[in-house]
Amino acid sequence: MTNKKIKIIANGVVQGVGFRPFVFNLAKKYSLGGFVRNTGFGVEIVVNGKKESIEQFISVLKKSKFDMSLSFWRHPERSEESKSLNDRILRCTQNDKGFRILPSKKTEILSEFPSDLAVCPKCQTELFSENNRRYKYPFINCTACGPRFSIIKKLPYDRKNTSMREFKMCPECQKEYDNPSDRRFHAQPNACPVCGPKLSLFDKNRKLVSQHGKALEAAVKLLKNGKILAVKGIGGYHLMCDAANKKAVELLRKRKHRPTKPFAVMTNLKTAKNLCRVNKYEEKALLSPAAPIVILKNSTFHFPLFTLSFNNTLGVMLPYAPLHHLLIKEIPVLVATSGNKSDEPIAINEKEAFNNLKDIADYFLTHNREIENRSDDSIVRFLPNSNKKIIIRRSRGYVPQALDIDIKTSVFAAGGDLKNNFCITRNGKAYLSQYIGDLAEKSNLDFYVESIKKMKSFLEVNPRMAVCDAHPGYYSFNAKYKKLYHHYAHIASVIAEHKLKGKVLGFAFDGTGYGADSSSWGGEIILFDGKEFSKVAGLEQFNLPGGEICSKEIWRNAVSLLHKYNFDSYIPKLFGIYPWKTIVKMIDNNLNSPTTSSAGRLFDAVAALTGVKIEALFEAEGAMALEALAKISAKTGKYKFEFKDNKIILEDLIKGIVKDLDKKVTPAVISSKFHNTMVEIIIEAAKIYSKKYKTKTIALSGGVFQNMVLLENTVNKLKNKGFKVFFNEKVPANDGGIALGQLFMLK
Repeated sequence: MTNKKIKIIANGVVQGVGFRPFVFNLAKKYSLGGFVRNTGFGVEIVVNGKKESIEQFISVLKKSKFDMSLSFWRHPERSEESKSLNDRILRCTQNDKGFRILPSKKTEILSEFPSDLAVCPKCQTELFSENNRRYKYPFINCTACGPRFSIIKKLPYDRKNTSMREFKMCPECQKEYDNPSDRRFHAQPNACPVCGPKLSLFDKNRKLVSQHGKALEAAVKLLKNGKILAVKGIGGYHLMCDAANKKAVELLRKRKHRPTKPFAVMTNLKTAKNLCRVNKYEEKALLSPAAPIVILKNSTFHFPLFTLSFNNTLGVMLPYAPLHHLLIKEIPVLVATSGNKSDEPIAINEKEAFNNLKDIADYFLTHNREIENRSDDSIVRFLPNSNKKIIIRRSRGYVPQALDIDIKTSVFAAGGDLKNNFCITRNGKAYLSQYIGDLAEKSNLDFYVESIKKMKSFLEVNPRMAVCDAHPGYYSFNAKYKKLYHHYAHIASVIAEHKLKGKVLGFAFDGTGYGADSSSWGGEIILFDGKEFSKVAGLEQFNLPGGEICSKEIWRNAVSLLHKYNFDSYIPKLFGIYPWKTIVKMIDNNLNSPTTSSAGRLFDAVAALTGVKIEALFEAEGAMALEALAKISAKTGKYKFEFKDNKIILEDLIKGIVKDLDKKVTPAVISSKFHNTMVEIIIEAAKIYSKKYKTKTIALSGGVFQNMVLLENTVNKLKNKGFKVFFNEKVPANDGGIALGQLFMLK
């Protein structure tokens, strides 16, 4: 029978995920000769053998679980054109003997580079099997799991290009690595207790306490005794303590200066289901290779959850590194919060950990595998009663997965300032960075600059164009870049993500951002007419006495709105202990009191009016408290409002809240009615402006839409009215998704 030959280029996430071993074994199954190897383009496959065998090989390859695209190359001697796969099979004069995995070929880097993967079930089984040579080895991995992005120095993804280069494999590990039938065949981080990374335990004075297995045993005892440990993981350090130990949790809060902001916990799935309500979509996310923190609804308070979260949700992640599994086996629930000082980057090496965490951690459980690319834990939550996943923070496990964008040249998008992710394009793909954070912090800005340099190096690009937010006060602002408006970029991010066509009516609700009229926006109705963005309406503006401080001293927003609508007599009743007279004077004299249409500051004002939160100790604390109360109440009432000259007038809303306060209506009911009103504002605006501009496509974006009560009710009601509704799912609705929107606006 005639032999054939074909060359295939596989693009996508095909490096660091066991793709080459899969191809090798598949070729062997069908008795094909040839080779497979990593290249800068992806993975190159050449197979030769019987025509029918090659067709079966291709069929199985196409149906495999890998995220890839395949290109088939014709032999240069063939000139006839044909669409059939058979005509793409190349005739060869000599059959290569056997099938091989060749060393990587360095070409222009066009391949995707892999995300870090949670430890797989097979490795988990081996981890706790006493007869296995990797029993309780904290760095067990295979081709299906383990560190990837966090250890990469450069592409292609080979051991010599990672921090595992420092660890020479022992004969047994090398044998596994070279054996096509082994699960660790060409697993780049392959290691064992003989040749791989090792644990060390230090006290806060940097004195070595113990190493290897004894370090783990000692760490467990310390955690059980209420100590706080800095634990080196995949993308950085965690600060950990026993979540059931109230004193330990309160001590961690005190030392980290985090009195109220919720802590995430790490636990097993069974315990997670005892603590929280976990639906099938949330369970799938928890168990996924990305292993993000999933925001779940509390189902019980028999556990001291009040020390972890002061609302009705809890951030939960399953152990994703072998070390985590070993710890959770001994301590069912651990606080696992970012190993950093508040608002600074997560520590990734011993120098940073000892310098930055010495006043927080009692001990340091570390290891000698270097982290090349810091990545904080990703955070997701689900739209209630839906499989729609909303990414709150896009980082470890999701980065550097690329998104499609119709831009062929390389462009750098600087993103926003508060919850920054930047973006670089290459060949129609957008590569969003890991979570950077607030660029106002110098250490985050340094991390930002460092990460941009690394991303350019990974992608081997030098962007020909750069874009940034138009706000001249942003740290990401550069006078040489093309300037784009913040809220247009929010809506553009939804359009780009969902590849929307034609006219789109967008609602951009967030904290504050620089508007096209140079004022502070945050509650805007935006029209995209297929080519350009424009504001068509928005919330009525009010003053922010003191400017940015209003996001923390949120009572100032309430005073501003009460004063605006002549309810001054209520100000001393509600905020008498605060310097409200000074605030009123600042507004009247236009002294450091910029105006804004911010929906976020409106939520803050209502939180303060109800007394739920007068001051916010972390971003959006007031809004989160309101959301929790609205879930408890779920009342159907709402407050009045009106549209006037393309403005949403808030006077009746504030008046209604004041009347309810007089009637001693509970904060929960007021919160529920306020949420209903915000939903109704969006519905009415959608009806008015969709008719005016002839579109039924709605886009929702901005940090305010991370409120699930607002988002769920808005989406359901809009759909019931016949609208097509879209919102951010693959990128955060907050500043983390701005960069994708900035890229779209260049089209």
